[in-house]
Amino acid sequence: MLNEIVKLIKIISNKIDTKMQILLSGLDLTPQQVQILIYLLSNDCKNQQQICKFFRLSSPTVNGILNRLEEKGFIEREKSIDKRNNIIKTLPKAGLVNNLFLAAVDYNNAVLTKSISNEELVDFKKILLKMLKNIEEGNYDKNFSEKY
Repeated sequence: MLNEIVKLIKIISNKIDTKMQILLSGLDLTPQQVQILIYLLSNDCKNQQQICKFFRLSSPTVNGILNRLEEKGFIEREKSIDKRNNIIKTLPKAGLVNNLFLAAVDYNNAVLTKSISNEELVDFKKILLKMLKNIEEGNYDKNFSEKY
């Protein structure tokens, strides 16, 4: 039963990503570019290292994404001796992405929660939070695969 639930969560997550890509397709941005741009707009992020840490991405990967966002006029970087510490500033064009992203999230949420009550959503969130806590606190044996 739990395997089916985990599989469904993964399928739903993939479908959400696909639908968001459709809703945001007019932006000419990759999903990662959108995620990082939204992060920059929503957080007090000043440099590349913060982005690397938050998204768990390598510095070259983030640098490439930032280069493309800069080329497309969404951000600008103030140069520093260490590129990882360049100050990143969003430009007005980025606000348009934010507005479209928020509208897409609202639309997606309406589709996802159609015919689901608020009480059901509250219960579902509680269950997911319990599962997250359980897996984070779980004591996993690093030699598990060797034993089986």
